[in-house]
Amino acid sequence: MLNPTNQTELTHADAVEISKTWILLLISGLISVIVGIVILRVNWTKDDLALVVAILFILRGLFRAIVRPIDGSGRGWNVFVGALEVAVGIAFLVWSGPTLLVLAIFIGAWVVVTGIFDFVGGVANRHNTSLWWLFAIFGVIEVILGIILLNNPEGTLALTVLLVGIWSIVVGILQIVVSFEVKHLPKMVK
Repeated sequence: MLNPTNQTELTHADAVEISKTWILLLISGLISVIVGIVILRVNWTKDDLALVVAILFILRGLFRAIVRPIDGSGRGWNVFVGALEVAVGIAFLVWSGPTLLVLAIFIGAWVVVTGIFDFVGGVANRHNTSLWWLFAIFGVIEVILGIILLNNPEGTLALTVLLVGIWSIVVGILQIVVSFEVKHLPKMVK
């Protein structure tokens, strides 16, 4: 959602254009929360969990690629990160019978990458949104969780499921909160 390469102030016209995508952020956030709850409530097999995670990554990637960055810049970073999320989701679908090791490495690496993007994007856009610090804090948390997963890929499936479920819920809540700020962005930018 945030572009870590641009620190320009938003114009009112940019704010109006960006605010048109608030519903996509809201839908993406709701999907993430629902999937996170489902992940935490079901006793998964590795193959079933890989399918659900694949669908989550593909949907989140598509939504991310569609939404314009809050800073009003081009959609390049969002399209790039969204395409990476879709690619990770496709990797889960194509890889027949992924092992826990592969699942943990994919998830750990992706959580680190998105954490870096969220942190840098939050800090870079601190002048454009009052919730920039949420992205920065969440980015640090994502990096730490990703490193934990990468350092222990042989960990149990339960830990992986727990982290994916919690991560999905927290990301979803963050997207829901930000969607309402994006909706009202034109009122905040004069």
